[in-house]
Amino acid sequence: MSSAPLSFQDCIQQLTSHEILSAEQIQAVLNGLPEASQDPSAELLLRELVKQDRLTAYQARVVLEGRTSSLNLGNYVVLDELGKGGMGEVFKAQHRVMDRIVALKVVSEAFVKSQDALQRFHREVRAAAKLTHPNVVAAYDAAEVAGVHFLVMEYVDGQDLSSLVKQGGPLPLSQAVNCILQAARGLEYAHQRRIVHRDIKPSNLLLDRDGAVKILDMGLARIATEVGPGRTVAHEA
Repeated sequence: MSSAPLSFQDCIQQLTSHEILSAEQIQAVLNGLPEASQDPSAELLLRELVKQDRLTAYQARVVLEGRTSSLNLGNYVVLDELGKGGMGEVFKAQHRVMDRIVALKVVSEAFVKSQDALQRFHREVRAAAKLTHPNVVAAYDAAEVAGVHFLVMEYVDGQDLSSLVKQGGPLPLSQAVNCILQAARGLEYAHQRRIVHRDIKPSNLLLDRDGAVKILDMGLARIATEVGPGRTVAHEA
């Protein structure tokens, strides 16, 4: 059974109660509408908010679907969906106070139900916290809000190498060698801290707009802990 369409007033209530926009921001947009649109629908309001860069297209779609609460994660406002993986989803988000743009890796509900899986996520957090290097995606924070576990990571404005090659073909030799060298530096740094990624591939290497390669997804890392002279035990994350 389909739910009732979102009303204009409910749309405003959703946006303000979840602190996506203030009533003043919404009113400023409404004041700018032509007289013929003075009895707007939720769809019209959302379209105008997107047009004026008050909302992203993703946010407008989520609000229209009645899932506005999912845009609010503590200090962060979700802006867009970046991708999905075995552990959950990754979103582009903005810190409410600092205005910093970040990537949020949100663990799926099914994943969290397993204690082993949750421990795996916590190991990812610890692994990521050990790494600060120009060629590794940085981890800023980890938190839980209303049962939702997420990792706050550096947002990389760019594209993974797999997608880049699929769209434009093989990279020029000099650029390909440069990417390999940068990834190797990041891996060397991680190995010095006893972390092995275990899943290095083009889709886990992000190339930003300045030409820097950053290693993604340390959730597939392996943390080696010494248990005796010359011996290690591996904990798969």
